[in-house]
Amino acid sequence: MWVYINFQDLIDKNTMAWNAKELEKIGRVISIVHRTVLSTDAKLDFLAIVATDTKNFGVELKTFEYIPDISQAMLEKFSRGEFFARSIRDVTYNPSAIDDKTGESNQFYDITFNQFLCLQIIHRTKNFFYKDKKLATLFEVRTSSWSEKFGVLKIELEFMKKRYDLTPEEEKIDPLDYVKMLTAQIVRNYDHRAFQAIELTDTFSKKTVKLSLADLKKIKIKLPEVLE
Repeated sequence: MWVYINFQDLIDKNTMAWNAKELEKIGRVISIVHRTVLSTDAKLDFLAIVATDTKNFGVELKTFEYIPDISQAMLEKFSRGEFFARSIRDVTYNPSAIDDKTGESNQFYDITFNQFLCLQIIHRTKNFFYKDKKLATLFEVRTSSWSEKFGVLKIELEFMKKRYDLTPEEEKIDPLDYVKMLTAQIVRNYDHRAFQAIELTDTFSKKTVKLSLADLKKIKIKLPEVLE
């Protein structure tokens, strides 16, 4: 299920930041849609909400959610923080969206679980490296992308170093070690097996690791706690 919402002032022209009042409106729409998908008999797997600034910038805030996660959150099967971690947020720029009131500039398609899995790995990685106090001083996720070929899910992340005067201990830190644990955690959360392997690449260091389901099961998850 896709929902398209157009806004005149999603971005504040004076501060070039999100307009708080419009973000509140998006929150209210999401609540309404959540109630709708949980009360319908329609066979729905995923929910995608696209909020677009159609007046000036064509900036889009996209939300992707797995509908069983919504119902599990309502039943308090996991924490509020975990639900927000599973709820993917993605900001894109679409110049064709300017003056588009009906969403014709967007492509609406059937979301697959493999796509959702890749998007969630990217989403959680960005959040983790932003919220972890130590890692946030060392790395910035500048770009990200995903693709799928012959059952292999390929995720590319560019970990730019924020500084180069690293201590010997900091030099040993490999961003992909954390991404591997995050990936293993996500795959276990959903018990998803419809892929051959997941390939993770740091496009900055040119390092790539390829993980099969068996490899992912062996990974010990020791992630530092970050603020929700």
